[in-house]
Amino acid sequence: MYIGQIGTTPWLKASWLKSAGFSQISTKVSAAVQREQAQQQSEAVNRDRLELSASYLCFPNRLKVLETPEAVQAESNLDLSADLRPASEKEQYTEDDALMKQYMKQYRLDFIKDGDTFVLDTSRPVKLMTEGQVSQESLEAFRARLEEEGLGDEIDWRGVQEDLIHMDVRFDNAQSFERKADYLASRYAVLKDRIHTQYTGEKLEQQMQILDTLYTSAKKEMADSYAENIGGFYEELGQSKVAGDMKESVLAVIDRKMEEYTAYLAENDIYADITDPKQQWLKQDDGYMAARLRECAAVSSASASSTGSEAVQVPYSADDLAFAALCAKGFSEQIKNPQWDTSEIKASDADLGEYLAGQYQSLGDMMEQAGISDRMSDIVKDSFEPFIDKFLDALDKKIDQNRERVAKKPRMSGFIRTEYINRNEVCRAFVMFQ
Repeated sequence: MYIGQIGTTPWLKASWLKSAGFSQISTKVSAAVQREQAQQQSEAVNRDRLELSASYLCFPNRLKVLETPEAVQAESNLDLSADLRPASEKEQYTEDDALMKQYMKQYRLDFIKDGDTFVLDTSRPVKLMTEGQVSQESLEAFRARLEEEGLGDEIDWRGVQEDLIHMDVRFDNAQSFERKADYLASRYAVLKDRIHTQYTGEKLEQQMQILDTLYTSAKKEMADSYAENIGGFYEELGQSKVAGDMKESVLAVIDRKMEEYTAYLAENDIYADITDPKQQWLKQDDGYMAARLRECAAVSSASASSTGSEAVQVPYSADDLAFAALCAKGFSEQIKNPQWDTSEIKASDADLGEYLAGQYQSLGDMMEQAGISDRMSDIVKDSFEPFIDKFLDALDKKIDQNRERVAKKPRMSGFIRTEYINRNEVCRAFVMFQ
């Protein structure tokens, strides 16, 4: 696979060009065009761009072939979506990730404050670079510099702020809820530890104020978006006032995780594990150290046994919220894009009721394995019947489209379904197969 198109202008052989006037060109002009094309072909092989030449205005159909820009081969198995995810949703953050991130900071755009707004600092040259353009030689040279000079003691607050954007919880990233919560909590714990280690007095207070502001903002974004998207969805399914409880729980879950990571860090020196002199710069990368903290805490299960973790009782646990988000995502996807055949004409819709009953049984098994609370279990179960109604509504809308097709093309009558879902048959089968 290549970025861009590479070829020897295959469009010149297209039959539609003849109807555009090329077949009417005089023999003399045609010969001139062929000579020029032959000369250009000898200069370069690959061409795919055109330019109307001002010297050929008397021949509007005459085109000039230009050089093809350099094309870069791309890996066919490259997961582009993984690179677009925010830091809070990525599964890991390795030494190589840290190296690349620090390297790319050289190409950040610089802004300065102009009144109440920020504008690009034109006094410094703008350098644009993507990770795919970085050679291994450049990375290794940069690594050598970091090994010698380190990152410095100053905290890169701009980098922290950029890492804590896009903390919202939506249907399309619902599976990342707990990962995002752990990411935010561990980043705070590592930065707090670093600030209290490096600073004292007024400087410490200033740095903690910056950290607390960023943490509070990111935490609020997670809680508000979860309550609006996930909580709002359950309220639409008849579960009143759950959005407020979910917002309160998200805030408490993140704070609890932060306290647990902080407690673990106070009892365990994760920095001591980095003994290689060439890796000392990683201790100054708070994103990398937060990733190590998450790994160490998970392995030792220390976060689950931290003292005081149950000091504040909230409506829903982290497991409850993670499970509710996943279920909401599944329900929502089925309502928006119901995967059930509405074209085939059937004598009965009992098979649809059996299908939904199987889904309900699977949901019960999942809840038991997830270990969620009885309160959350009741919410999910009580949401299933309203979900069925919305799911059947969505199927009926697809049948409406069938009716419109038959109205436009009566000959299709009898070949595609135009009768709405028989809900009584669905309900009877659903009860029977539970």
